[in-house]
Amino acid sequence: MPAADFDSLADLRTSLIRKALTYAIFAADTTAAAVTNPFDTGGVLQELPAGYLPVGYTTTDGVQFSGDLSMSDVESGQSASPTRSDVETDVRTAQWTPQETNAAAIALYENLPLSGAGALPEMGSAAWTWSRPTTPPTRYRRLVFIARDLNKLTGNAIYIVRHFPSSLRSDRDDEQWTRTEAITRGVTYQAYIDEAVGTDSITWIDGPGWRELAPKSNEVQTVTITGGPTGGTYTLTYSGQTTANIAYNATAAAVRSALAALSTIGTGNVTCSGGPHPDSPITVTFTGQLAGTDVAQMTASGTGLTGGTSPAVTVTTTTPGGQ
Repeated sequence: MPAADFDSLADLRTSLIRKALTYAIFAADTTAAAVTNPFDTGGVLQELPAGYLPVGYTTTDGVQFSGDLSMSDVESGQSASPTRSDVETDVRTAQWTPQETNAAAIALYENLPLSGAGALPEMGSAAWTWSRPTTPPTRYRRLVFIARDLNKLTGNAIYIVRHFPSSLRSDRDDEQWTRTEAITRGVTYQAYIDEAVGTDSITWIDGPGWRELAPKSNEVQTVTITGGPTGGTYTLTYSGQTTANIAYNATAAAVRSALAALSTIGTGNVTCSGGPHPDSPITVTFTGQLAGTDVAQMTASGTGLTGGTSPAVTVTTTTPGGQ
């Protein structure tokens, strides 16, 4: 097997570290449509179906997605570790603490409908009142969580959207009234499989900033010698720096070494194939720190070539970078 380059193998990229710079929670009764795709084909975030209400501000703890994973192990007398393990349950929950006294926060906490009969009226249009039922109803909800991050290079949005198409309140925190803090109504909702959707949780990541992370083409330039020289040298110039003399019959490895010696390129940022000169062109591919970018086109000087008929060297861009 060939030797590995650790940096290439590790592929460490700070651009893939995500944060929920801002986020929002939305809730609806199961009479509302489930979310099938929150983005269009171009990665633009779309409106939610009718019936979803925003939960509003939450405490700085944000949303905690938890999982309860239980395994069933088979132990055998001939082995110190289990000889078989199977997943028994894999439960997902979401917990958050709203700070706003709005219709969604109260309905989720008090187990009230979000729409239709029994729902709270429009804020300010009438008094809000509710009573605890003698027998608490089993009331399923649809939940949508949207986090927005940014592509740090372009500033364009990256969205993470998670949908619980069917969820049930599994816990709630104490409601506390104080002079110094907002009234909060923390809740925990457990996701259940929705028969129509076929899952208990769907997650999407998209947005214009996400699309910009798609791999870009590496620029490829081709160095061609014409006129059939029988001796001499030529040079290549990139971003104001010129290589040492390159032999008229240079191999791809020799051209790569000459280019890598330039500080504007450097080791590991260019590969070469084809050749040898003068009969065959040599292709130069910009990689490493120059990968996926639209680099400057090299220029060439063939004044040092000898023999043949008007020998010359040219450079053409065969694959533009950054596309």
